[in-house]
Amino acid sequence: MKIVNPYSEKKISIGNGSELEGITFFDYLFVFVLIIYAGRANTFVESGSLKDNIAGFLLPVILSAILAIRWKVKFDQNFFLLIWGFSVYFIAISIKVGEIHPSFFLHYIFKFFVVYTVIKALKSNLFKIYEYLLYYLAIVGLFMWAVQFLLGGDTLFYYINKIPGMASFSCVTGNGATAIIYSVQPAINAIVNISIPRNCGYTQEPGSFAVYLCLAIFINLFITSSDKNSRKRFWVLVITLVSTQSTTGYVIFMVITVFYILSKNLSKILLVFPFAIVALIYVSTLPFMSNKIVDLLTETNTLDQLIIRSFGAEETFTPQRFTSFVITFRDFQANPILGLGPDNEKSWLLKIGARISPISGMGTLLAQFGLVGFFFFIIFSLRSSFFFAKYFNYNGKFLLFFIIILISISYFIFLLPMIMSFWLFQLFAPQEVKQKEVDGSVLNTETKLVNP
Repeated sequence: MKIVNPYSEKKISIGNGSELEGITFFDYLFVFVLIIYAGRANTFVESGSLKDNIAGFLLPVILSAILAIRWKVKFDQNFFLLIWGFSVYFIAISIKVGEIHPSFFLHYIFKFFVVYTVIKALKSNLFKIYEYLLYYLAIVGLFMWAVQFLLGGDTLFYYINKIPGMASFSCVTGNGATAIIYSVQPAINAIVNISIPRNCGYTQEPGSFAVYLCLAIFINLFITSSDKNSRKRFWVLVITLVSTQSTTGYVIFMVITVFYILSKNLSKILLVFPFAIVALIYVSTLPFMSNKIVDLLTETNTLDQLIIRSFGAEETFTPQRFTSFVITFRDFQANPILGLGPDNEKSWLLKIGARISPISGMGTLLAQFGLVGFFFFIIFSLRSSFFFAKYFNYNGKFLLFFIIILISISYFIFLLPMIMSFWLFQLFAPQEVKQKEVDGSVLNTETKLVNP
């Protein structure tokens, strides 16, 4: 790999000779940092806040500032309108709760800054870089997963867990351990069979890794499909996705596949449709898929028992997504307009002393930001989804919206800068990008891409 001066305006060209104007090693490094932060596998990236971990909080902000200077990013009215809108919300929620939480305000202001900068600077190249980096992270994840499988049991877990300070550094679910670019859970967390581990990749759990792989697959099929190496990357991403054993990941992949098939001509649809139906039925009846669905329904029906068991427990219980939604929806019902905002201590679970941590993304959004945050998220997710379809010239203007919604049902990661860059792309897209849409001049997806 040829490494260039991160401030150089020269092209970066590696491997197959493909290149992009102005993209440097620093741009790849910046997107890589956003991806690792989205993995949330360790305390440095997971607990990044002005109060708890100022270094972890400021790292992406500082890198964003460097990126903004290098690309001479200018802040337009959309950015300032968003800041103004959030400021109005912050004032309203501060009046509602009777307290001012400046760290809450700065947390989201800096998030908007990071997202705005990466979209303005890299434009659509952001998604191409994302797919390439996920491809290499998938290779690493698949290799380490194979090693974990061949060693058997908890052998690899014990090796990584012996690293000094791992217990306090790792945020991997199921009491797992992380080596930054690969995380491992104890064998007891396996779904199909205790001898077949789930692939966490670089993230804190297999489900979130599957989500990021699906976004890369979406980019591969609909944005970079003309690249001569796209098929190779596609199959690596898909095989790695299979190793995660994630129901959410499989569902999102099936949605992407359906949209991809429908974007082709009718004769191909008629030829592939019967096989797609058979595959869908087969996947839905796999042991870990059906067992997961049963567990979701059973846990939801025994919510009261779960709460009782959590009283006085040493560890926090993490319920399944449907149960989590039921829990967080109660907070939304009590605070429907503005939500709880920064005042999470007013959550009904904390009031009764239950040690439960819900994971529902949509439920948490409703509980924390109410209808104001919910409509903001839905409106701009739809607008970006429509914009993607027109700008990248593919059929399926609701596809990105469905992907983001499916992510939000299961996880709260859609408020991380990497995912926000997808659903806020239309709002922050550079003027020259928007003008192409107005003029009907779509992106040529056959443009050569840069390899990291």
